[in-house]
Amino acid sequence: MIRAQHLFREYTVAGARVRAVAVDLLALTCYLALALLVTWPLALRFNTELFGGIDNIPGRFRFAGYEEAGLHLWRVWWVSEALLHAVHPFWTDLLFYPDGVQLYVQTLSAPNAVITLPIYLLAGPVAAFNTVIVLGFALTGFGIFLLARQYAGGFWGPLLCGVLVTLGPFHLGQLQNSHNHLFSMQWIPFYLHALTLLDERGSRWRIGYASGMAALVVLSDWYWASVCGVLTIVWVIARLALVRERWVLVQRYALFAAGASLMLLPFLAGMIASRTLLPVGHSARDEIWEAYVRYSSADLFGLFFPNVYNPLWGAQVEQILRPIAAPFTPSVWYVAAGWTLTTLAIIGVWSSWQRALHLLIVGVCLWVIALGPTLWIFGYDSNIPMPYALLDRIPLFGAARKPALFVAPVLALLSVLAAIGLEELRQRLPSLWRAAPVVVVAALGTFELWLPAGRVFLPLERPPVYEQIAARPGAVADLPLDVLETSRTLRNQMIHGQPIIGGFIARRPAYPSFDIPLIRAIGTMQELPDDDITPLDRTTLMAMQCFAPVRHVVVRTDLTTQREQNNLEQTLTRLIGRPAVPAYEDAAYRWYELPLFVDACHPFMYPGKGWHAVERNTEMVLYRWADAESQVIIASPHTTSVPALVSLRLAAYQTTRPTELWSDNRLWGVLGISPEPRTFRLLLPVNHGVNPIILRAPTAPDPASNRMISIVAFRVSVAYPALTEEKR
Repeated sequence: MIRAQHLFREYTVAGARVRAVAVDLLALTCYLALALLVTWPLALRFNTELFGGIDNIPGRFRFAGYEEAGLHLWRVWWVSEALLHAVHPFWTDLLFYPDGVQLYVQTLSAPNAVITLPIYLLAGPVAAFNTVIVLGFALTGFGIFLLARQYAGGFWGPLLCGVLVTLGPFHLGQLQNSHNHLFSMQWIPFYLHALTLLDERGSRWRIGYASGMAALVVLSDWYWASVCGVLTIVWVIARLALVRERWVLVQRYALFAAGASLMLLPFLAGMIASRTLLPVGHSARDEIWEAYVRYSSADLFGLFFPNVYNPLWGAQVEQILRPIAAPFTPSVWYVAAGWTLTTLAIIGVWSSWQRALHLLIVGVCLWVIALGPTLWIFGYDSNIPMPYALLDRIPLFGAARKPALFVAPVLALLSVLAAIGLEELRQRLPSLWRAAPVVVVAALGTFELWLPAGRVFLPLERPPVYEQIAARPGAVADLPLDVLETSRTLRNQMIHGQPIIGGFIARRPAYPSFDIPLIRAIGTMQELPDDDITPLDRTTLMAMQCFAPVRHVVVRTDLTTQREQNNLEQTLTRLIGRPAVPAYEDAAYRWYELPLFVDACHPFMYPGKGWHAVERNTEMVLYRWADAESQVIIASPHTTSVPALVSLRLAAYQTTRPTELWSDNRLWGVLGISPEPRTFRLLLPVNHGVNPIILRAPTAPDPASNRMISIVAFRVSVAYPALTEEKR
C-alpha cells in the first residue's frame, strides 16, 4: 500500500512536470508565430536581406539603416568565425590594424552568435542575423511569460503580458534603431526568473540556472551586464531586508555568485589581462561624453509617454514629444512602457502591493537610476542630482553611458505586476465572466500596439573588387574610413576577410599606430608633407610599410573628393617610387595593390600625441611646438630589446623649462631645456613594436597663437649603434 502511494505521488509529480513543459512549449510556439507574423515577409527573404525594422513610421523616431544593422551583422559573422576556427572571440586583429582591439566591453552579443551558429553554418550570416531578430521578439516575450507566471500563475495573463512587452514601444524602439544587442533583451527577464526561483529554493539546478543566466547576461552585452550588476545588488539587499531567514538566502546567493564567477572565469581573466586597453569611462571623459550620458537618461514621465509607433496617432505624438525632449536623442531616451501594461501594473499594485513589495522596491530603485545624473521633467533639466551620478564615476561602469537602459528590468517587473493585476480582475468576476478581462486587455493591447504595414529590408552588395582581394591576403585600407560611424568597411570585410585600417565599434580604442605618418596619410587621404621633425624620405616610408604592411588600398570614388584621391596617389607614388597604377577600377571603386618591402625593415621615429602642426621659420627650418605632454614614437621591427641612441634637438618657450623624459613607464631624467636650441642625446632600450618617449614640460600662454605651449622640437632621430657595428 505504501509502495503504491509512493508510486502514485511520483506519477503525479512527473505528470505535473510534463504539463508544465507542455504549457511552456505552447507559449514559446505562440511567441515564435507572433515573431514571424510581425516580421512578415521576412521568412521569404531570410537568407538574402537584412531585416531593418518597421516601415511607414512618421518622423525621425526611426533610425533603421545599414550602419547599425551592418555592425551587428559583422558581430554575428566575427563571433561565428572565431568559434569555428577556435579563435579568441573577445579580441580581434581584424580591426584597427595593426593594433587590434578588445571586445570585452563592446556590444558584441556573443550568445546571439552562439545560439544562431547552426543557422550560420546552414545559411550564412544574413540568415543568422535575421534569426536574432525573430528570437528577440519570441524569447523576450517567453522570458516575460516565465517570470510573470511565477508570480501570477495561469496562462493567458502571463502570455498577454509577454506580448505587451515584446511589442511595446521601448522594445520596438531598439529594433527601429537596429540595436540588435539591446533588442535581444530576453536575458533580462530570464535572469529575473532565475533569481526568483533561487529565492524559493536553493537546489543545485536553480543555482546553476541563475549562474548560467548571469554569465549569459555578462557575455551578451556590456550595457546589460552593467544593468544586471546593479539589479542584482538591489535585488539581494531588498530581499534580505524583507525576509527573516536571511542566512539561508545568504548561502544561496554566495553559491550563485561562486557559480557565475566560475563560468565567467576565462572571460574575467581576459578582461584583467587587457585591463590597460579597457575604457574606464569617467577618467577618460570629455564634454561630449558628459552630454551623451545626460541625454541618454529617461525623463521622469518617460514611462508614460504614448506609443509613438502607432500609425493612427504616432505623428501627433511625435509633434508633442519633440519639443519636450528637444535635447534628447530618441534612440536613447524613449522608454515608453505602453498604457495597457502600466494600467494593469497599477491595478496589480493597488490590489496586491504587499505581495509585490519586493518587486516594487527593486523597480522603483532601478527607475530612479534610469533617470540619469540629473532629473529631467518633460525635457527640462532640474539639475537635481540623482544616484546615477555616483555610479557613473565607477571605472568600467561609466563606459555603459546609457542610464535609460535600466528601464528594461523595470518593464519586466511591471509585467509581473500587470499579470497580478489581470489575475486579480479575473478572480473578482464570476467564473462565467473570467475570460472577459483577458479579451478586453487583448483588444486594448492590439489597438495600442498596432504596427504599420510596411517592413524595411536591407539588401547587401558584394562589390567584385573585394572578391579579388579575398584571394590575396594582406591588410586593407578601405577608403574613406569609418570616421562617421558607418559600417561599410565591416560589410566589405565579411567579403575579403582581411584586416582593415580603422573600424566601427561602440567604444573606439586609442589606436596609436594611426599616428604612423604613412598610415595616417593613407587613412585620411591628406597630403603627406615632404618632411617633418622626423624623416619622411622614401627609405623611411618603406620601413613604415614593412613595419605595418598595408597591401590593399581601395577607394570608393563616389564617396571621396578628387583632391583626396590626388593626395592618395601622391603618397603611394612616393612610397612605390613610380606612379601608382590601379590594379582594378570600375565606376565606383579603385584598387591599388602595394609592395610590402619585406627587406626594408629598420627602426624609425615619428611624432605622436601632443604636438601642434608643422611650421617653418624664416630660414625654412621645420619645427613643432608641444603641449604639456608630447610623445615621439620609436617603432622597432626587432624581436629583442636593443639600445637606441635618440637625438632630440629642442628649445623652450621664453624661459628654461625642466622637462621630464619618460620611456617604458620609467623616468629617465629631467632635461633643462633653454630657449636656445640644443641637441640632447640619450641611450635608451627599445623593445619590439611601438615605444613612446614622453616629454612633460610646464606650459605658458602664447598670445600670438592663442595656445598653451612648452617646448619646440626641430629634429628628432634615432640610431642603433649595436646594429651598425654588426653590419660592419
